[in-house]
Amino acid sequence: MKKLFLTLVAVLAFSSGAFAQRHSTPYAGIGVTTNFRSAEVGRTGPAFTAGFRNYNRLSFISLGLGAEAFGYVIPSQRTTAGAFAIPEIGVAIGPSIFKVYPHSGFMLGYDSANKAFGWGGKEGLAFEFGRHLTIDFSTYVPRYNFYEALYAVNFIWRFF
Repeated sequence: MKKLFLTLVAVLAFSSGAFAQRHSTPYAGIGVTTNFRSAEVGRTGPAFTAGFRNYNRLSFISLGLGAEAFGYVIPSQRTTAGAFAIPEIGVAIGPSIFKVYPHSGFMLGYDSANKAFGWGGKEGLAFEFGRHLTIDFSTYVPRYNFYEALYAVNFIWRFF
């Protein structure tokens, strides 16, 4: 446990250095979201995302902070839709031409499956290619006490 703690402290120390070279990177994306827990036939629909991430693009390891707006629609017999605001934290790992970006966030917003405003969470893993393209695999849980997870694959264009 002590080794894990020291490793995490070392990663945080390396990733938070050189704040002068951090950049906010705005992005927008479109994707596909699926609800595997739904018993209905139509469980897949479009997803939309927009936001920004702030990290050092030139560093091999960099702590990333950001925010995302996420929306989805699943057309079926009972169409479900939702819109959420998600502050995020993550770590960008890799050279500037290819980065792996594990990230997590706290969701606030409306989900029609729950018929209420709620809070939940997001976990994801993004693969950044070059300066502009990102493929993001994420799990969204719109409301923790009504666990119906959404799984999304988003194709994101980063603006530099």
